Formats: sequence, C-alpha cells, structure tokens
Amino acid sequence: MTSSRPELPAGLAHLAVERTFDVGEAVFRMGASARHVHFLAEGRVTLSRFGPRGEEVAIHAARAGEFFAEASLHSERYHCTAVVSQPALVASIPSDELRALLRRDPEFAMQWLAIVSRQLRQARTRVERLCLKGARERVRHLLLTEGSGATHRYAMPGTAKDLAIDLGLTHEALYRTLASMEKEGLIVRDAGALFLAN
Repeated sequence: MTSSRPELPAGLAHLAVERTFDVGEAVFRMGASARHVHFLAEGRVTLSRFGPRGEEVAIHAARAGEFFAEASLHSERYHCTAVVSQPALVASIPSDELRALLRRDPEFAMQWLAIVSRQLRQARTRVERLCLKGARERVRHLLLTEGSGATHRYAMPGTAKDLAIDLGLTHEALYRTLASMEKEGLIVRDAGALFLAN
C-alpha cells in the first residue's frame, strides 16, 4: 500500500486492526453485532439498505480518509450493509475501546468531535446536491463544492459508475450529461478529472 494514504488519528492507530477487502466483499452486514467503527484507508465502500420492494438503496459511499459506521458507536447492531466497490484497506477500531478512549481523553474527544462534524458537513453537502433536480445542476454543484483551484478541478476518486452513484444518477444519464456539457463548452474532462470551462 502507498505511504501517501490517509492516516488514522494518532490516538486510534494502536487500537485498529487493518484488513484488505476485494470488490464485492462485505465489511459488515445489516443486523450484525456492531462491534467496530471503521476507517477507510484506501478504496471505496458503499453502504446500503433495502427499500420497500426489496431493492438495494445506496445511502452513502465512503471514500478514503473517512470513517464509516461511526453511528454504531452507540448501537448494538449495524443498520446497513457495507460492501466494497473498489479494493479496500479498512482499519477497524473496537467500539468499546473507542468509547473508553473518548471518556478518558478530553483532547482526543474534541478531535473526534471535529472529525465527525466535518463528515457531517460533507454529508449535508451531498444531500443538498441530491435535492437538485437536474443532472447538470448536480455535476456543477459537485465541482463548485468539491473541486479545487480557479477551475474547480475535481479528480474522480473512482469510476464514472461510482460518480453516478454519488450523484444519484444512472451511469447512462451521467455519461449523456457529461458529454453534453463538454460539447457545449461548460466542462472539460481530462485524465480522470472534471473541471469547469468557464
């Protein structure tokens, strides 16, 4: 694994057990005992539940550098299923040890609060994006909120299909939208990245 991958906060490194997962493997399944909080060091993990007709509904795609299943810190069972969508390196922290650390170390507790708050802000931004009706508006919102520099360059962390899931679109709708926006000179696609042309 590369040395540039996101790292766990120092206070958690000694508690974590790392494991690699292949695409399609489950880190955990809905209803299983929630014994760990997980940190995604590399790859991508999709969290999903099931709809009223038994259809699978993706509720979040965890990216490298994010914690997931952090709500399990206060739950007996996982409320969703986490399946690997890109080869992943996952660091698992026992929930009981994390709770104990939060109780005895106020400095770490504030660090944890900052981490969870940042992830909550990111989740709210993604929800805001999904509330936009048009595919073009969602693409533009993504670039404006998560892109960097003057052109709002967004390096895609996964495949176009992964991006479609993030945007709440079918991959066909995303392909059509990107092609149309590029043709009209609104965006530029280059080496796995998107950025605004104007």
